[in-house]
Amino acid sequence: MSWAERLERLRQNYVSARRIQLFMLGAMIAAAGAWPLYSDTLHQLTGKPSTATLIEHIRECTVEYQRVGENRRKEPMACDAAEAFQQRIGSNKVKLSENSSARVRFSLADGQAHEAKVPWSKLGSNKPPVGAKIAVVYAPDHPADVRAVLTWERLKISLMLFAVGLVIMLLAFGVQIIAALYAWVSSRRTMDDDNASLIAPLATQTVSERRGAAPRMTGSAPRTTFGTRR
Repeated sequence: MSWAERLERLRQNYVSARRIQLFMLGAMIAAAGAWPLYSDTLHQLTGKPSTATLIEHIRECTVEYQRVGENRRKEPMACDAAEAFQQRIGSNKVKLSENSSARVRFSLADGQAHEAKVPWSKLGSNKPPVGAKIAVVYAPDHPADVRAVLTWERLKISLMLFAVGLVIMLLAFGVQIIAALYAWVSSRRTMDDDNASLIAPLATQTVSERRGAAPRMTGSAPRTTFGTRR
């Protein structure tokens, strides 16, 4: 194998690997949009509507750091203390993550009051004040799973992620798919043209020509001699 062939093979392997990576990235983005879309839609169809009252805003923080000679630590901490700790040590040494949620109270179908701690991602992007009323839908068999009524503002994010993922997946292997379809259509068209060229002469023959073909073929055959004439 020459150096040019080896370089060409390496180039093809690199391009294939990049296409696979791009396809996997698109698949993950599409799944990130498809799963919330499916889950929220199913929840809205099977859940029970209610009106929730916002009782409390909840902030929960976690700090991750590593001291000299020790393993890396990850522990919960009050958000005010966590922010002060990060500013004192440095943001490059302390990683701070925050989760925002809300405590809500709503009535079940039987009239019983129920409280639940819900992430804000399930209640919407806006954070209303304490005491605000929120239209929600809860799962009858698991009332802790309560979500805001599905709106276009929440739905379009999942749809956009799903669409972007599909576009990236098509960019990864779309050219090859189109080329394969074009080759298949061209091969089918060639086969149809060949069949048409074989059928056309037969179709143009008259009935008399078809009938006369057999006698002419038998007449042209050599005559068999059964004996000698005396």
